[in-house]
Amino acid sequence: MAARIITVFNQKGGVGKTRLSSEIAGTLALRGHRSLYVDLDQQSTGTRSASQASEESPFPATVTNLSDSKTPHIEIRKQLDIYDYVVIDCPPSVEAKLPSIALLISDLGIIPVGGSGGQLWASMAAKQLGMEAQVKNPTLKLRFVANMVNRTVLMRDVIAQLEADEDVALMKTRISDRNVFCEAETVGQVVMQITGRNDPARKEVDLLVDEVLTVLDGEAE
Repeated sequence: MAARIITVFNQKGGVGKTRLSSEIAGTLALRGHRSLYVDLDQQSTGTRSASQASEESPFPATVTNLSDSKTPHIEIRKQLDIYDYVVIDCPPSVEAKLPSIALLISDLGIIPVGGSGGQLWASMAAKQLGMEAQVKNPTLKLRFVANMVNRTVLMRDVIAQLEADEDVALMKTRISDRNVFCEAETVGQVVMQITGRNDPARKEVDLLVDEVLTVLDGEAE
């Protein structure tokens, strides 16, 4: 069976796209799936992070950087028989063509949203981009994810507005703003590799990946 494609995108930087996409790709790999992490962001943060991993404990998913490719969808399609899941990390730009290109070949588009008004507004633009892609790719599913969640009133308001959105559902899992995610990025790993079984960040990522797989299987419409 061809790989399922998950694209993580938003029109604003600082919402944790790279963190979320790398955690999903890495966790899928640690679960025994053939997982490919595709870096389309010219900042190449995800690629640089994975390169920091040691030979003894490498980043669990295969990493490829296609940020300079004019036809990344063609390159990705060449890999679909090799992998079970492809996770695409998109650049943060309204003008960039790469998110639109990625969404046209994707099964699931994930829009991470943090706790600020600016991020919420940008996420509405990302939602519009995703819905436009659904016209040409009607099997594409879209989901918001509350990411880098803190305990502020603003964060609660953002989540409430996302829950009320009638076009794109908000995933139940919340990914908190925890230092361990930064630690994992620094050493080119995911939280599953550097935390114990009962670590809260690890539990959050596990729940999110479970939910992603449920959506892909069509059980969370």
